[in-house]
Amino acid sequence: MTAVELVGNALCLDFANTVNARPVAERDWLGTPDEAVTWAAAAGRPIEEPDGLAAALPDARELREAVFRVFQPLTRGERAPRPDLDTVVALHGDGIARGRLEEADEKFRFSWGAPRTARILLWEVAASAVELLTHGPLDRLGECPSCCWLFLDVSKNRRRRWCSMATCGSRDKSRRYYAGRSS
Repeated sequence: MTAVELVGNALCLDFANTVNARPVAERDWLGTPDEAVTWAAAAGRPIEEPDGLAAALPDARELREAVFRVFQPLTRGERAPRPDLDTVVALHGDGIARGRLEEADEKFRFSWGAPRTARILLWEVAASAVELLTHGPLDRLGECPSCCWLFLDVSKNRRRRWCSMATCGSRDKSRRYYAGRSS
């Protein structure tokens, strides 16, 4: 099994990246309940109560694609589609209605209690998307030209081009190098 890669720098973007490529994915971390549990644990959001996870996977995939369709156009300075924004906001609203504020270190944090379920993970993803949409920095969104993964460029010089240099970056550079040598 391949290792989970978290390169988005935001939970919602890492969630959108749970497929390894678009439009045809060879790897889908939301393909089975076991894969979803593995991804969630690697993302620091372990699913402690897996009952109902299989039933939640279609909703998870729907949210993943809505998040992708919201942020991908933003990487190019285009508008996000209203139906996908509405999907994210509806799930976020559902999560807000079922959560509570808890005191933590002289401030408050939002919580859904325990045990952690797949539904809580989806609420956290929706909250992450709303947070990124409302507080940005949207001008630092990027999309890997090789695999279409989304990321938040947190580099100092704002020149990140790939999901990761170790995978797509080195492949792209090698491809260009050999193309240049064969001409």
